[in-house]
Amino acid sequence: MSAELLRTLCYFLTGGFLIFLAITITRDNFRSRLNRITGGMLFFAGLGPMFMALGSVMTASSVEPGMFENSVIFRLRHIWEFFFPLLLMFSWQFPADRTDRIGHRYLKTAIFFPVVMHIVIVLFFDQLSSALDLFRVGSGAEGLSGIVMQPLSKLFSWPKLLLNVLRGYERTIFAVVNLTFVGAATYFLETGKKQVTNPKILTQTKWVLAGTRVGLGLFVLAELGHLFAPRTFNDTVITSLIVAALLSASALLIFATIRHQFLDVQMVFRQSFVNTITSALLVGIYIITVVQGRNMLASMFGVGADVISYGFIILLLLFFQPINNWIDDFIRSMFMRTRTDHRNVIERFSRQVISVFDPRRLRQIIEETLKTTLLVNRVYFVLYDDEISEYAVLPSDDFDQRIVIDRQDLMLRGINLLDAPTYYHSLSDYAIDSDLATLLEARGVRMVLPMKDADHLLGFVALTEKAAGYRYSSEDFNLLGVLSNQMVSALTNARLYTESLERTRLQEEINMARQIQVDLLPKEPPQLGCSQICAHSTPSRTVGGDFYDFIRIDENRIGIVIADASGKGMPAALMIAQTQAMIRTEINNGTPIDKMLQNINQQMALSSSSEKYVTLFYGELNTVDGSFRYANAGHNWPILVRKEGDVELLKTGGVVIGALPSMEYQSDTVKLNSDDLLVLFTDGLSEAMNEQEVEYGEERLRQIVTKHRHKDAHTVLKTVLDDIRKYDPTSPPRDDTTIVTLKMTNNIGRIDEQQT
Repeated sequence: MSAELLRTLCYFLTGGFLIFLAITITRDNFRSRLNRITGGMLFFAGLGPMFMALGSVMTASSVEPGMFENSVIFRLRHIWEFFFPLLLMFSWQFPADRTDRIGHRYLKTAIFFPVVMHIVIVLFFDQLSSALDLFRVGSGAEGLSGIVMQPLSKLFSWPKLLLNVLRGYERTIFAVVNLTFVGAATYFLETGKKQVTNPKILTQTKWVLAGTRVGLGLFVLAELGHLFAPRTFNDTVITSLIVAALLSASALLIFATIRHQFLDVQMVFRQSFVNTITSALLVGIYIITVVQGRNMLASMFGVGADVISYGFIILLLLFFQPINNWIDDFIRSMFMRTRTDHRNVIERFSRQVISVFDPRRLRQIIEETLKTTLLVNRVYFVLYDDEISEYAVLPSDDFDQRIVIDRQDLMLRGINLLDAPTYYHSLSDYAIDSDLATLLEARGVRMVLPMKDADHLLGFVALTEKAAGYRYSSEDFNLLGVLSNQMVSALTNARLYTESLERTRLQEEINMARQIQVDLLPKEPPQLGCSQICAHSTPSRTVGGDFYDFIRIDENRIGIVIADASGKGMPAALMIAQTQAMIRTEINNGTPIDKMLQNINQQMALSSSSEKYVTLFYGELNTVDGSFRYANAGHNWPILVRKEGDVELLKTGGVVIGALPSMEYQSDTVKLNSDDLLVLFTDGLSEAMNEQEVEYGEERLRQIVTKHRHKDAHTVLKTVLDDIRKYDPTSPPRDDTTIVTLKMTNNIGRIDEQQT
């Protein structure tokens, strides 16, 4: 194969591949201005090698020397120079769109004028020159024609001179023009790189700039060599350098397109690049191998070489497809399996979010994935807040304020109707008087990605436009749909995990509160010489609203208190703790019982709502004479069973504590004799229910207490609790249950065995 034929083949392959690349990029997204500019730039770049190849073929086949150089087709080769103004337009568009700064739109098209002028001069120089010669007259012309034509002749002599200069120094002048285009494009590309913030676009820019630097560097070398060293840089060297420039620049451009998703080219078109590369590479190797193999076999076997060569060709055909598949897989492994491959994106995203339960970290992963994969400029989250039962626009890099959205907002209701990623402009009917729409428009939102579980809208992700002016493709919509489902699962898991942590933390706090409450209760009843005292309390929850206490007032008196706060759980426990503290304070101050309850009621009523109240019974037992002074603040009436079986209810007092301020309370005194039994309890005991929802009742309690009045305090307490559990076996009980039993002995008047 001769060097000239090899060079011609290289020209054809280079030009054809650049034109194929131009068509592919333009076809991928014709509506994108950047794709159209890039496609046009590559198309005209491909025309250069094509004309070179055509010139080589026509020159070799021409009988008359110089015949092809004088043809119109040869002169049309300069049409490829449209590449240079398109390169400048490309530098205005990528990596940052700066076309709005150029000014009037007609000024942008003015950059094509030098190329148009060059083509016109090359094609129509003789016609233009002849037309200008029509106004030329001799210096001796006289009469009317001389008067009229002389000025016109001088006027058109300047265009004629300019035309001759341009034609005479055509190659030098327009080489300088093209170099100017190259310098300006390089400047805009380098300065545009500084404006890039998206890491993916920055990577694309680096590779595109690398290709531009290499290609333009070789082109500049060729043009400068022609200007300053024409003998060394002959036509063959210059064309070779230009082809090398186009090949190197296009190769790096293809690498950026396939590997780093330059121009956001869809996967199907990137795959076509790979298929074309592998097929062209293998076919080229196949043809060269066949041709060279036949020549070698002919020299070795002579006449029988044809038969052997056919067998050799068949053998190569057998290995063609396996080798093609191997090369295809190898190139795919290098170029296609990248972070922008949607299958890899989904797999990687699934692995990342499956073990992330921190909502903030999860949102960060989602944002990074969308910015890296789809090249989205900004990502905003609008999520449902369980604490306030409203939707909120979460803070972002450019908006640090959290904004709550009314659930009745019209735009929010429109988004709730979506089931798939949707362009924001399609929701324009819901933007009327919508605060959410105002916020989204201020952030430049272009895409809305709803996140819904089976029943509810968890929120949505709002996406702005893509970097470098790229569009949202059908592949992007498919990817967003899959990612949306994974986001819903991940956010739901994160929320459940957060709720679980919150419940665990709350349970720990409740357990601590329970321990504090247990510590506030007496460790054991006081040991008195005149009586036996037993107590038991079972909360319906971890902490309860029931309370009892034994408070030593002096060596002859002991205070006994039982109380029940409204409600259950932590709020009731806090009220009980507050009540206990106030009771002890009043006792330490020596306040009489009736006045003590009045003071406690006043403070509770002022510090809480009327729905929060406490029922309370307080009494003071004189261990010397058995007198028992008490006051009942809305509590269940304690049962006093005399030795003979008579029953008295301790009712004197007033209303519940904390419901109404400025209430007055009364106190009373009863005498506790030997073998008398006093039972204090809360409503959790009397209101226990059986399976028929019938209450245990205070009457039944009085009967069982009266029946077992002769037994000791511990036995009576156990008997009552056993009977309650048989009646209502619910465990824990439905309501806090507390009971205190006090059984007088025959030792009234003796000194207490132990003081507490």
